[in-house]
Amino acid sequence: MKRLIILLLLPLIASCGNMDYDISGGVDREVTLFGDQVSIPLGDIGPVTLKSLIGGEGVLDAVKAYVREDEEGYLVVQDQSSFYTNFIALMAYMAPDQTVPLDFPLGEMSGNLSTSADVFEGLGFTLSPQVFSLRASNPLSEGIAISGSMQLQSLPSAESPAETLASRELSRAVVEAGATEAEIATVELTGGKPISSYLFQNLFLHLPASFLLKDPQSGMSTVSLSYQYKSFLALGNDFPGDIPIELNDLDLPLGQYRVKEARICTEVSSEIPVTFELSSVDVFVKQTDAEGNVSTVEYEDVSITPGLRINSGCSGSPVVSPLEIVIKAGQGTIPDIAGLRLNLAVKAPTGEGDKRLGMDQKVYFNHIRATVAGGITIQGL
Repeated sequence: MKRLIILLLLPLIASCGNMDYDISGGVDREVTLFGDQVSIPLGDIGPVTLKSLIGGEGVLDAVKAYVREDEEGYLVVQDQSSFYTNFIALMAYMAPDQTVPLDFPLGEMSGNLSTSADVFEGLGFTLSPQVFSLRASNPLSEGIAISGSMQLQSLPSAESPAETLASRELSRAVVEAGATEAEIATVELTGGKPISSYLFQNLFLHLPASFLLKDPQSGMSTVSLSYQYKSFLALGNDFPGDIPIELNDLDLPLGQYRVKEARICTEVSSEIPVTFELSSVDVFVKQTDAEGNVSTVEYEDVSITPGLRINSGCSGSPVVSPLEIVIKAGQGTIPDIAGLRLNLAVKAPTGEGDKRLGMDQKVYFNHIRATVAGGITIQGL
């Protein structure tokens, strides 16, 4: 640089006798620096959680009303209901002889779950694993038992009737004395269709002799049967829509350097068990109006050549994927970049591993940097 300044000053020194000599037309007032490339560190961004993505307007709105967050932070679908209740006094009234144990018939009972499984299937989600349990309450001071059969069925459609997904035989399953919603039988299903209904057949309560006398409330207590359903939410097919991830406050000062092409590079660490593919990128710049108010607007005179695939991970075991986005100027040069919006297509995970979706599963963008090839151009002195 010193040699360049000396060379520029030599004509001026040589012409000291003629102060009217004009050199402005012969001096290149632009200087290109870093002819190979220059890398500008921008820091880290994250975490972006599944909770923040679902909280966005228009994102997963169709399932928000049906999902819950369990104690471990996983997205679950839950349903529970009592389908049989009877007073001890009423059963005693119907018993011909209470001095001996009684096999009290309950007959057949069926019902539907309120999980709206068709909503999840239409959005590409699967309910897996699904856990359905039969529960019973016994107020007596002595144990009772339950016998019968249990069937779990899928939702019928125009193309196919309801399908039996699982069945269990109950042979005098014991309900301990004083039990409240004791678990009698449990079915766990991994993959396959969602459970939509249940059917119990040939149910019997096996009551002890003199059971009325064994009720602490003298017959006013009730024996009840109920079910509890819980399923974890996973992505079985590609999600029908992009999910935006905002990279704000980048403040990348490229406009003053007349840059034609830049690359945003980072390493993406993801715990979310889905694969993200970059569909498009929106570039945002800051704009100042006549009154001095600053706002952020989308800038369209650039083209994006993305090369992004964020591989799926799982809670506690993030997977790191490199990311490089190429930004090319349209007619002019790249302006100062205030932020980016990554519009990501969501793909179902493949292979083994925990595919349950958790509200606190995170995505980090680590070591973000801007790389400019071919140098940057600034105004000379």
